[in-house]
Amino acid sequence: MTNQEYDNILMKAEEYEDQLDALNVGDRKSPDIPVSRSESPPSSRIAIIVGHSQRSPGARGVEPVSTYEYFWNSELAGMISSVASAAGVQCGLFYRDGIGISGAYQQVVEWAPDTCIELHFNAYNNQVTGTETLYGLYPPSRDWAQHVQAHIAGVFERAENGGDRGIKLRNLGERGGKSVNQLDTLPSCLIEPYFGDASPDARLARDKRELLARAIVEAHISMQA
Repeated sequence: MTNQEYDNILMKAEEYEDQLDALNVGDRKSPDIPVSRSESPPSSRIAIIVGHSQRSPGARGVEPVSTYEYFWNSELAGMISSVASAAGVQCGLFYRDGIGISGAYQQVVEWAPDTCIELHFNAYNNQVTGTETLYGLYPPSRDWAQHVQAHIAGVFERAENGGDRGIKLRNLGERGGKSVNQLDTLPSCLIEPYFGDASPDARLARDKRELLARAIVEAHISMQA
């Protein structure tokens, strides 16, 4: 199976999953967002969307990840929030459960952050490794994706091991395209830091999870400078 054929299968699965999430309104999970922006000067804001949902949790990682994207990245989102808070950055956590992709991004719009990242991890054939970042058609998102990619690829030393897969533009109708084309008022991207189904990357995911959380916050802070 080619990469394109695999992407087409994933795209169809994403469409089905999104419809399923939006129909099951009882699954809805409230966002975890700071309630005030009263600081003087106000702190910057980063929105983190946890990809997939508890009902449709995405790809399953091998040991030591040993769980699905949604659950792994829910924990990572909490770590990012803690790092952001310590750095004086407001971090909002958003979920697709019960509202689908569009619903989650509408909540992001209403909160009005400065940047947005959706968390995922890749899976293919238990052998491919690497880091990539997806972005949409809103022009500032390309620079944001490039900035984020540089930070997270650095965490996993991808330049040294040849695993920097770069940034990838996604249109509507392509894998990840619905997510990265939701926003046209602020830069957003979708990150795939590692292949959770490949043992070398799964070990990196475990060993460098805190460093990844810090890199995401650092990317946000440096973009605001």
